[in-house]
Amino acid sequence: MKSKFIHSGVRPHAGRQVLASVLSLLCLATAPAAFAQTGSQKVLREGPVYHSVPAAASHQAQVVLFRGAAPAAVPGKRGQGAHVYVDGEFHTSLLSNGWTRLCVAPGSHSVEAYVGDAPLYSGKPQPKTRVTLESGKTYFAGVSEQGVVELQPFHRAEAEGLLQGKREQRHVVSRASAAERCEDGPAEPVAPAPVEPKSFTLSSDALFAFGKSDYAAMKPEGRAELARIASEIKSGVLDSVAVEVRGHADPIGSAASNLRLSEQRARTVSRILAEQGIPANRITIEGVGSAEPVVSCKATGSKEARVACNAPNRRVEVIAKGAK
Repeated sequence: MKSKFIHSGVRPHAGRQVLASVLSLLCLATAPAAFAQTGSQKVLREGPVYHSVPAAASHQAQVVLFRGAAPAAVPGKRGQGAHVYVDGEFHTSLLSNGWTRLCVAPGSHSVEAYVGDAPLYSGKPQPKTRVTLESGKTYFAGVSEQGVVELQPFHRAEAEGLLQGKREQRHVVSRASAAERCEDGPAEPVAPAPVEPKSFTLSSDALFAFGKSDYAAMKPEGRAELARIASEIKSGVLDSVAVEVRGHADPIGSAASNLRLSEQRARTVSRILAEQGIPANRITIEGVGSAEPVVSCKATGSKEARVACNAPNRRVEVIAKGAK
C-alpha cells in the first residue's frame, strides 16, 4: 500500500521528528514477530485458547481453519502468515499455532490459504479451488506450509485434538464480503460413552456339587446369587442387554467330559437367569471345558489335593453387555 505524507506549516526539524515517528510505526507494522512479543500488543494478535466451537446454524456453513508450528525446515516461512482468502477476498493472516472460525452462506466457495504470498498476493485474483459447503455443517481444515495451502479436512474429534493450545487469530479484521457473523446452531448430539460390560464370576463349587451340572443339583446359595445378578442386570434397559454365560471345568478327567460338563453348567445357569426375568433370547451360552484355566496345578498327588487346587478353574462367568 502506498502512503502520501502532506506537510503544511511545519518547521523543518519538527518535520524530521514526525517522519521519524512514522517510519518507526512502519517498521513495527512490517515486523509481526517482534510486534507479538510486547505485553499489551500480544493480546491484539492472540485471542483465547481453542475451546470446542458450537454447531453451525441451519442457514450457514461453518469452517474452522488451524495451523501448526511452521517447521524450521521451510526456509523463511516461520514468521510468515498463511493468508486466508474467501472467494478471493482477504479474511485473516493465520500465524503459527493459530486458528480462526468463519461462516458463509451454504453453496460453492473458495476457501484457500497461502503462506508468504506477499507482495503479489496470488491468492486474491485467481482462486484455484472451490468446494460446496452444506448448510448446518461444520468443516475442520488444517493448512500446510508448502506454497498454496490446500485445506486438509478432519473429523471434529481428530481436529479438536490438534487444536488444543492453539489461540484464535484476532490481529486483523476480515475483509471477505462472503464471511458472515457466525450464529450458533443447536448442540450437536454427543455419542453416549460406551457401557463397559458387567462381568460376574461364580464358583462352580458354590453352584453345584462336585461333578454335577443339572438343574436339580443347583445349591440354594447358588440360586440366591443368580437372583442377585439377574436383579442387577435388569436395572438397565433389557432391550439393549446381551448376556453371555460361559462354563469352565477343571482339567481332571477327559477333555470331552469336561467340555460337556462346562456347557451343561452354563445351560443350567442361563435357565435360572431366564426364570429371574432375563429374556431367554438375550442369553447365549458357551462351554469351554478346561481350555482357559486361571491356575495351574500339578497332575501328581492325591485326587483330593488336585480337586482343591483346581477349585478356581471350576467356574461360570456371566457377562452382561449393554447393562447400565
